[in-house]
Amino acid sequence: MLALTLALLLQPALVAPEPPRTVLVELRPGLFILNGPPTTDLYKQVKQRHITHVIDFRNDAELGPEGALENERVQELGSVYMRYALAEAPPAPDFVSIRAILQGLPAGSRVLVHCATGNRAAAAVCPWLVLDRGMTAPEALQTCRQAGMHAVRTDEAVRRYLGTH
Repeated sequence: MLALTLALLLQPALVAPEPPRTVLVELRPGLFILNGPPTTDLYKQVKQRHITHVIDFRNDAELGPEGALENERVQELGSVYMRYALAEAPPAPDFVSIRAILQGLPAGSRVLVHCATGNRAAAAVCPWLVLDRGMTAPEALQTCRQAGMHAVRTDEAVRRYLGTH
């Protein structure tokens, strides 16, 4: 009887929790953020939402076997794939480069940015939203936090960069 009681009490702890669902959020018209790594469903959404460019901010260690195929899959859908490995606390030159990439996209581009969790992807576009798209810093920071920017070091790096401009 004791064994059965223990088994029933421990059962929830023994069941692995479901991984968080990866969600694609349209932050602004034509700018999408994925709060996790790409899934098979994502590639369908890239096609359905007419996304023209995918920018991946993961580093080599985060790619894994599926990530290595992303470039090929995105190109098969007719979209452009770019990768820019971004640290958790990006230095100012990274924000400058990312802004230049986003500024250089053709008019009417529909862009999806992602990393492993959404943290760096949201951070990467935050300065662009403020300095190039006219969003206020508080509004952009709040929007990007809601979209996945959650690490304190990342948030600090974004605020530091915005404070110098």
